[in-house]
Amino acid sequence: MSDQPETYRKRPARQRSDTGLIITIDVEDHTIPPAKPRFDRAIGPLLEVLDRRQVKATFFVVGELVARWDRQLGELVAAGHEVGLHGFTHRHLRVLGPGGFADELRMGVDALGECLGVSPAGFRAPYYSLTEDTPWAPDLLVEAGFSYSSSVMPASNPIAGYPGAPAQPFRWRCGLLELPSPVFGMGRLSLPVLGGAYLRLMPMFIIRTALRRRSADRGDWTYAHPYDFDTSEQFFRQPDQSWIEARLLFARRKKMLGRFQRLITTGTPTLGEFANGLHSSNQLPVFGQLSAVRNPPTDRNPPGWTL
Repeated sequence: MSDQPETYRKRPARQRSDTGLIITIDVEDHTIPPAKPRFDRAIGPLLEVLDRRQVKATFFVVGELVARWDRQLGELVAAGHEVGLHGFTHRHLRVLGPGGFADELRMGVDALGECLGVSPAGFRAPYYSLTEDTPWAPDLLVEAGFSYSSSVMPASNPIAGYPGAPAQPFRWRCGLLELPSPVFGMGRLSLPVLGGAYLRLMPMFIIRTALRRRSADRGDWTYAHPYDFDTSEQFFRQPDQSWIEARLLFARRKKMLGRFQRLITTGTPTLGEFANGLHSSNQLPVFGQLSAVRNPPTDRNPPGWTL
């Protein structure tokens, strides 16, 4: 799986010294068939803001959606944005197991290679599900040709989390660079308040407090999903969602674009560009070996949404 087709090439990333708040988007489809995906309608306003502010973002895309959105993804790359992989079927790594994860990496790399002519440098696990129960994941990412991962939530989380992981960039023992989700302490809690539903729902004074605590060396970034910006989508509930969970998925979407505009800094690098600036560093902590899988994989996935 480590042999990449000759037609696939690593896209050279530009080097930048500034470290504004990096913008990342997890591109996944939460709709229920026969409803049509709403990628264009949802993400269009954000792309206009990014273009106007001359900001390049990183889009982590679910592999099985690539063929459906090949035109849009090609336009993202042409505009200078980075495209990474967000799994192939958006399934929890623990559910996939080592063999299933290796297969998904191969299919995802092939899909993006055929669509864009490049191999993705970055990977983000669905649900931030690179945890102490998936010790095999970093090695498989290296074998698949990835140079960095952004797959760890270094805090407790309702879906997946790794409370013992470093909160700053680190290397796995296999050499893979990891850029964990920025979390900020709030009493006994540590929450990723700069991303997803947290960014939509948290009071603005908490967001401002998190911004004041930012560390340039850590390279803080915000994450969101296309649906976070989709203000015209009709409310619905996934079969495995509670009413409250569904309401959280739709709550305060009209606030999201405005909050993103407050966070955007002109000239901010992509996550891959920031990672490139760390590859030569010998100051990063090394973390792992992770513990063995404590529970066997199951067929159950977390809910079809991410906070």
